[in-house]
Amino acid sequence: MSNNIYLITGPSGAGKTTLSEHLESQGYQSIDADSTAGLSYYVNKNNKPVPYPADANASWWTTHNYIWELDRVRRLLTTLESHPGPVFFCGNAGNIDKAWDMFAAVFYLDIPEDIMLARVAKGTKDHSFGQRLEEREQLVRWAAPFKQKMLELGAISIDATQPVEKVGNDILAKIKTNPSA
Repeated sequence: MSNNIYLITGPSGAGKTTLSEHLESQGYQSIDADSTAGLSYYVNKNNKPVPYPADANASWWTTHNYIWELDRVRRLLTTLESHPGPVFFCGNAGNIDKAWDMFAAVFYLDIPEDIMLARVAKGTKDHSFGQRLEEREQLVRWAAPFKQKMLELGAISIDATQPVEKVGNDILAKIKTNPSA
């Protein structure tokens, strides 16, 4: 476990990418897992990488998952361990529990379902997941169990309905008062 690298996770639309960009603008090292080539991809039930089909539906989701390439994540984080101050890794994946021990603490960006759905419906050029109805339905099926799992594993819940500056300050305050949050 690294004592200066923190995971920020949450459902799609929680603001992980926006927060990562904000933390970078404040001088912190922050990695957006979805935007870092080679860290994340979809796999089938046999754990073989597959492309994400434009017409993915509930049937497809029952046999596929979005995961992190854990060896690559570990290697990347190892290069950041000597970085002064906190380092942030932002993202989520189906195998997040297998990466838990790589982080000093985990923060869960908590948003209600209606805000999650409104945010993903807008999408961005880098993050289009959730613009299709089938994807939003998948998010609804996935979000509550994911939140429960994160909290059971010990993630610290952060109200992500607030402005990004407040969300960032809340996380930094928790780290300052307790580095292992």
